Amino acid sequence: MKFRIHWNFTDVLTTLIALSPAIGALLLYDRLPNVLASHFSFDNTADRYMSKNSSILMLVLLGLVPLVVRLARYMDPNRANFEKFAKAYEVTRVGTSLILAIAGWGMLLYNLNIRLQMNTIICGGIGLMLLVLGNYMTQVQPNYTFGIRTPWTLSNPEVWRKTHRFGGPMMMLGGASGLVAAWVGGVAGTVIFLTGLGISVVTPILYSFLLHRKLNQQ
Repeated sequence: MKFRIHWNFTDVLTTLIALSPAIGALLLYDRLPNVLASHFSFDNTADRYMSKNSSILMLVLLGLVPLVVRLARYMDPNRANFEKFAKAYEVTRVGTSLILAIAGWGMLLYNLNIRLQMNTIICGGIGLMLLVLGNYMTQVQPNYTFGIRTPWTLSNPEVWRKTHRFGGPMMMLGGASGLVAAWVGGVAGTVIFLTGLGISVVTPILYSFLLHRKLNQQ
């Protein structure tokens, strides 16, 4: 399989944004403790720790995610369809880069004794991205990399189309729950977000199955 990868400004921007915490960690290396808090519980307290070098390696690997997402489209058998929903795909890549950068910088600042409400920031950031992305779901054409990919959507273009038309509002519901969670905060906010996110993920999957079965019975 032959393909050509065309790099653009968005590729450079998203990579720099996502890698910025790793770059910051290297610049602040001497100021960071030898063991860093790397994971936080619902009440914003650290519950997992990693060595400084392991933490930086983790930040580097996370920073490469936008590039991996970029490359994945070129390995998709239906990669020609990506041109039809390029904006939705780019919004996802930029949003992912920003969330990774926020999470990474939040971790670094926490270990420099600058406390932030990380759960609030992450829930709000993901919620905002889902709200925006939900508006583009109807543009997504069949592929194996991006969108609501179930056995039923991938096997029937009509199921794909209707599921994404239904999934857009569901995704926006999940995004709204993230903004509510950011406002409520704490354990209650996290529960609200996880509940809303669960509904927004499960219902389109169930819808695609029921729609596929209905169409096959006709």
